[in-house]
Amino acid sequence: MSTATSISPVLSLEGLSKVFQGQRALDDVDLEVRPGEVHALLGQNGSGKSTLIKILAGYHQPEPGAHAEFMGEELDLGSPSAAREAGIRFIHQDLGLVDEFDAVDNLALGGSYAGTAWLSGRRERRAARERLERYGIELDISVPAHRLPAAQRTMLAIVRALDSGLAADGLLVLDEPTAALHSREVHHLFSLVRQVRDRGGGVLYVTHRLEEVFEICDRVTVLRDGRNAGTRDTAELDHDNLVELIIGRPLEAFYPLPPQPRSDVALAVAGLSGGTVSAVDLELHKGEIVGVTGLVGSGVESLLGLIFGGEKPTAGRIELDGKAIEPGSPAASVKAGLAFASQDRKRLGGMLDWSLRENVTLPRVQGSGPLRWLGARAERSDARPWLERLDVVPCDPERSFASLSGGNQQKVVLARWLRCGASAYVLEEPTNGVDLGAKHAIYESLSSVASDGAGVLLSSADAEELCSICDRVLVMRDGRIAATLDRAQLSVDLVVAEALRSDNSTGNAPGVTR
Repeated sequence: MSTATSISPVLSLEGLSKVFQGQRALDDVDLEVRPGEVHALLGQNGSGKSTLIKILAGYHQPEPGAHAEFMGEELDLGSPSAAREAGIRFIHQDLGLVDEFDAVDNLALGGSYAGTAWLSGRRERRAARERLERYGIELDISVPAHRLPAAQRTMLAIVRALDSGLAADGLLVLDEPTAALHSREVHHLFSLVRQVRDRGGGVLYVTHRLEEVFEICDRVTVLRDGRNAGTRDTAELDHDNLVELIIGRPLEAFYPLPPQPRSDVALAVAGLSGGTVSAVDLELHKGEIVGVTGLVGSGVESLLGLIFGGEKPTAGRIELDGKAIEPGSPAASVKAGLAFASQDRKRLGGMLDWSLRENVTLPRVQGSGPLRWLGARAERSDARPWLERLDVVPCDPERSFASLSGGNQQKVVLARWLRCGASAYVLEEPTNGVDLGAKHAIYESLSSVASDGAGVLLSSADAEELCSICDRVLVMRDGRIAATLDRAQLSVDLVVAEALRSDNSTGNAPGVTR
């Protein structure tokens, strides 16, 4: 990794504070990003990371007294135009793409079209392809952005940022850039980040995936409760003491031991096909936690939604507790006792403008009294214990879902389904973009429902997570389950190797069935 330093940092922030409705989100924070450095900004949800980035982007104004410099020149904080003119580019969690626009128009939003006097569709498409090819990105430039896979949407936003005036000495700010990426795409992203670093630019990198910090980052700054808890060289840290720095207490058992699975089957899938999924068979036993993983395009991104009924399968049978479920019907799945949480919290996970009590009680609304009247007071009493159980912060049933951090939104989605007492839980990337504290609460909840006899089927791109909490891991390739890894032989290396294995490879590793 680069160790380049300079008297003039790319970015220097001093005394940065921000107060929202009497609550201090940032408290006198200092931060420095050096030329030729990838600098990680870490912390639990609510620690102040997003507020700092939004101030830097000009979305929020800081409190009086803050001072910022960019390449030795004073930077006007709270000004979007000042940030852009200085040479700062952002990849936010929501990517900032216009869903109805194709890649050509989305790339132009970052700078300009290729044409000057007039626009030519053919010329603009050729220019867009050339821009993407320059960074080794392949995608269909003719379809609206919302139809692209999540990984391609992320790479499109990154190319736009890199190719829209990011100077050699500029600053690239990446907020959870790998949340939708699998290992192959992550390696591609890292090569682009290294290009920025190697030409002398700075990178501010926000992530919850600690293994990425050790692979790509030179230094680390941790925020805790809005304050700078410390800045360290990555080389001085290991996984455990970095976790302790983030959570502010000695590291205890982070992953709960999975319960003992039972022999009876909670969920059975036979010959399921649809979308990128082809003839999948699987059984999920009561009390069992099973992980599903694979590269983008392997079918892992479609399987769980297909099981729940978000898309109607072309073939196959699904049974819950031995009874068939109508395929392609979310209502039938919920009624049967199947719970589903999408990885897209904002569009499919929760109702953004609704309160937490409304989100928690949504799948099963219970009236009270002989006429089964619905009342906010009864709903609050119903929802609050589930919010407390998942440690949702703030634990206020009347808060809007949109006002919560990503990790707390995920806990609300899980609280909703835990309240329903499902027989099986089908969860897409349940800890995606979630901080360490929230992850631990989610792991404990999944272990608890499994101990009570439910089955849990979850997808994840985090091999360490899968090895730590699952009884079995299913690896998908080309739309099928290509390998089943038993707990006794689970390892991060084996999970990654199986995901990357080609179908014409031969031989079985210990603990692997195909």
